[in-house]
Amino acid sequence: MKVFNCILGIFAIFGSIYCMFFPGATFLSSGWIVAILLGMLGVCSIFEYAANRKKAEKSNTKLVASGVVGLVFGIIAAVLSLLALFFPQVRGILDITILLMFVLWLVYSGVAGIFGAIAQKKLTERKMWVFTLVMSILLVLTGLYAATHLLYAAFAIGFMVGIELMVYGIRLLLSVFEKE
Repeated sequence: MKVFNCILGIFAIFGSIYCMFFPGATFLSSGWIVAILLGMLGVCSIFEYAANRKKAEKSNTKLVASGVVGLVFGIIAAVLSLLALFFPQVRGILDITILLMFVLWLVYSGVAGIFGAIAQKKLTERKMWVFTLVMSILLVLTGLYAATHLLYAAFAIGFMVGIELMVYGIRLLLSVFEKE
């Protein structure tokens, strides 16, 4: 499993570099990226479950369930991306859906962060809640800006996919050096 994690981590890091240098192309390929990542998540989770099934833990059932769900959603994303190649209407709907989900995610995360900052203020006397509040307000403003400037949102998605892929690749490489 460590060799598999190492190879996958290296591919993820190279893929992240590509995504960050070409965020527009990354956004246009986001359906395929999601399909591949969800498919790999599903396969890796199922392999990990099979390797550790002798240890009777409840987390193993959650692992195989998340693997199966990831695999199913990966297949759905692949089918939609394949349909988008042949039908421009599907491509447009897929792109707009991805953009709207991104905008809604930004606004929702910002609002949730604001409520979290208020709750944090009540629980502690430290001033860290101010940082959380400011960042959450910026997140809401970014979401509202992205809703009116969809090209900005598309490039932001492409760049964020690159960052997430880089973090994922580094985590996989670091997992190689962990003791079991």
